[in-house]
Amino acid sequence: MLSGSQGFVALAVAFPPLGNAMLFWVFATLVVVVCQRLVEHTAHSVDPSSRRISASHAALCIGCIVWALDVVGLFMYAELKPHAMALDLLPALSGLIIMVASTRVALPVLSTSTSKLRITLASLFLGSGMLAAHFMVTRDHVESFRTVHWFPIGMALALATGIAVATSLHHRLTRYTPVALHAQHRREAWHQHVLAGLAVVVLHWLVVNAFPLHADGPSEPSGGNTLMLIVLLFGVALAVEQLNNMRSDVSRQVMLRKGMSMMRASSVLQSERLDSQLPLIADNLERLMQRSVLALHFQPMVDASQRGPAQFEALLRIEDSRLGAINPEAFLLVCELQGKTVVVDRMILRNAMDCIVQWQSRGLLDASVSVNVAPATLLDVGFVPWLREEMGARKLYQTALKLEITEHAFIALGPQMLLAIRDLDAMGVAVVMDDFGAGYSSLGMLADLPIAGIKCDRLFVRDLASDRRRQLLLGHIGTLASEIGLSVVVEGVESAAELRAVSAAGLHIIQGHLLSKPMPADDVPAWCAAQLEPRRSALQALLAQPLPAEHVPGPSGTAPGAAVLPQAGADR
Repeated sequence: MLSGSQGFVALAVAFPPLGNAMLFWVFATLVVVVCQRLVEHTAHSVDPSSRRISASHAALCIGCIVWALDVVGLFMYAELKPHAMALDLLPALSGLIIMVASTRVALPVLSTSTSKLRITLASLFLGSGMLAAHFMVTRDHVESFRTVHWFPIGMALALATGIAVATSLHHRLTRYTPVALHAQHRREAWHQHVLAGLAVVVLHWLVVNAFPLHADGPSEPSGGNTLMLIVLLFGVALAVEQLNNMRSDVSRQVMLRKGMSMMRASSVLQSERLDSQLPLIADNLERLMQRSVLALHFQPMVDASQRGPAQFEALLRIEDSRLGAINPEAFLLVCELQGKTVVVDRMILRNAMDCIVQWQSRGLLDASVSVNVAPATLLDVGFVPWLREEMGARKLYQTALKLEITEHAFIALGPQMLLAIRDLDAMGVAVVMDDFGAGYSSLGMLADLPIAGIKCDRLFVRDLASDRRRQLLLGHIGTLASEIGLSVVVEGVESAAELRAVSAAGLHIIQGHLLSKPMPADDVPAWCAAQLEPRRSALQALLAQPLPAEHVPGPSGTAPGAAVLPQAGADR
């Protein structure tokens, strides 16, 4: 080992006895596992506030247990026991502060970054902080800081950095692993944790040899031993408390996400797979928030009873080389939690308006598009002027665009939403209440809101053909909406039986796979030219059939009631 300019010399502190080393190995492995869980918990957060809070709590917890492990590790060595018994409280607490601070700086990168370079730099910083904390703890027992043993310091720093990098990369691999394999992946990871624990034993041995210590320890233990023990116990207790709070914090974040997702769509994100995708989307959000990434597909809404132009709903589709197909509701929820909703909604609206312009250039002049937007977008002070300017720049009539807002948003933000819709109504842009019936619908609100129509949620269609109560309810909603001048679209119509039940309720504008699946923007003009009227006629033929849809014969492999519909190559 290099000692200043003295060249290679033997390590002053011998490797600890096997029994002590194995016991420390067990504790070090447990610390590695706990740190891994805390890093995973930090990465589970999506919104910036939760991430900051989780990172702060995790850094405090990791700093405390790593500092406690370092101090306890001094008792492994027979020649260091006198020094360990005589540690002063002030240097020890200073080391604790350094350990927590370095963890707090490095943890956000280690838990959420997708860049290997940034992970390596953060790991190097964390390793340097660990060594600095140890040197501060043993400051009063170092013979001279001028005599530097560079070999153990270099090896210790490399080992500390390697442990942090390996742990972070393993964490990243687990996050990008399918949810179904998480349990198996964690079981297989135990051998990595054991190896990391062994590396911590070697790391501790190297770091105690970084500087020469006084040949003889203090003759008497420090009077601060009792306080030191209290601080150690406090650090361990703090770590245990944080671990116990992790589950409650996860539940809190899940409830927050569910509540916010209801403001955008009726289907609440409850799947474990989708919930695990949210933090990954948050990590890659800056790259995903590009207009070229936010592709739109369009699903038609057609009045089956009479001729007329088709209306389309714009549906977001996101494909990513790293994350694969991304659930649109998950993406939009992350944008909501990150405060990016207004920006991304404006990107989607620009894309939708550009599609309308493209269709008009190809001869499709009368199509209109409905776009689902978040409440925050409509409530933004500059939204109406922005929309007027964007539509004017593209020379679009106001009737070419409709905005859809969920009924949850209407109910939660009644007065503010009313003012925003009136501004849009004055501009000539129609607003439609989406997912009507998915929550606690307020029929009285329909009379107060200046909306153009409602879209009945697909929940109305479920079992509609056999449920008399649903049929009556849908019929009364249609009658009420007609009397107050609102159009009604029924979503999710996928069979001839459902089509008949909807028509029997007096409703004729439908949307669903029975008519067409969503299609790319480029396919819309051709679909309207070649498929719109044939499919409308096919729907009318289904309504005119005397037999129930389930008894209509069709080609082999064709769904009941769908055989008479012409199949378009544009369907996806």
